[in-house]
Amino acid sequence: MKKWLILLLAFSVISSVILGITIQAGTLLPLINQSFLIGLFLLIVGSIAVVTRSGFFTIFLRGFKQLKEMFFRKPRMMDSDIVQTNDPAFEEKKESFVRIGTSLFLTSGTGLIVFSIVLTCFYYL
Repeated sequence: MKKWLILLLAFSVISSVILGITIQAGTLLPLINQSFLIGLFLLIVGSIAVVTRSGFFTIFLRGFKQLKEMFFRKPRMMDSDIVQTNDPAFEEKKESFVRIGTSLFLTSGTGLIVFSIVLTCFYYL
């Protein structure tokens, strides 16, 4: 994963330097703003995924689940073994998907933020 981050940061710096040299300063501002906002959104989504995966909200979810069970009756079908089974292969694939997605969101958000910061330096020069 560190290779991806280093490659993406190097690519964003090189592409922003090339764009900063070739494009006029007046047309850089919309590109800087859009890349910063998209990068910020991706970083926020990735951070939410990290906090959720860390188990921070499990106490709250457990409390709300107990409140739901207290007020609403559970159907008898939900007590059967068919509904209660958890597939370990599916859980492993889901965890892998979430882990890769989180790192992708954080890495691409960081790359876009670095891209916009380097372009901002060219905008003010």
